[in-house]
Amino acid sequence: MKIIWYGHACFWVETNGVRLLIDPYPEVDDDRIGEVDYILITHEHVDHYGKVELLSRLRNAEVIGPKPVYMMAISDGVTRVREIEEGQTLELENGVRVTAVYMEHPSSQYPVGYIIEGDKTLFHTGDTYSTPALQKLRGKVDVLLVPISGRSTANEREAAQIIEDIRPRIVIPMHYGTYGQGSVEKLQEELKKRRIWVMVRPMALYEELTL
Repeated sequence: MKIIWYGHACFWVETNGVRLLIDPYPEVDDDRIGEVDYILITHEHVDHYGKVELLSRLRNAEVIGPKPVYMMAISDGVTRVREIEEGQTLELENGVRVTAVYMEHPSSQYPVGYIIEGDKTLFHTGDTYSTPALQKLRGKVDVLLVPISGRSTANEREAAQIIEDIRPRIVIPMHYGTYGQGSVEKLQEELKKRRIWVMVRPMALYEELTL
């Protein structure tokens, strides 16, 4: 699995030869984004939906998102778009599966996170607060992408609770730096207090990580 962080909650993920882009925000540098087969949108807010119309057209990629995203994409003239519902799993290509998980983000109409299963299992939470419902994923996630900014989503303390509930192998913090602040060091301190020993792997902008 290869992962590139483009800032905020935007990641490019390649697994089993399938290339996915998640949550391209308005200011993302689209010139740096390579080939994309699918664009996954967690919810309808502009800092996650931002460049869907442009990138879907330029990369000839299929857009996948919950109902509000589906309706917005259709309105924006996106022709390759598919709706996904909470709990639904889509079979893509080469054995890659995407499952939508309902998240705790009250300001959104229908927020989801995505479990991407390929050669590894990656969970992009989208925007969420800590919720006990995530405990059902304990031991099932290799890589967790979790927000830490506290701006309408989890802060470092709540992110530590999410990590404690899921117990992934690797944690990549997100949703900080572009809009709002967040401290990786504070997240690590929170995990240490809880005696949760997990690899926290912050990524630099445009860095490629191979797992």
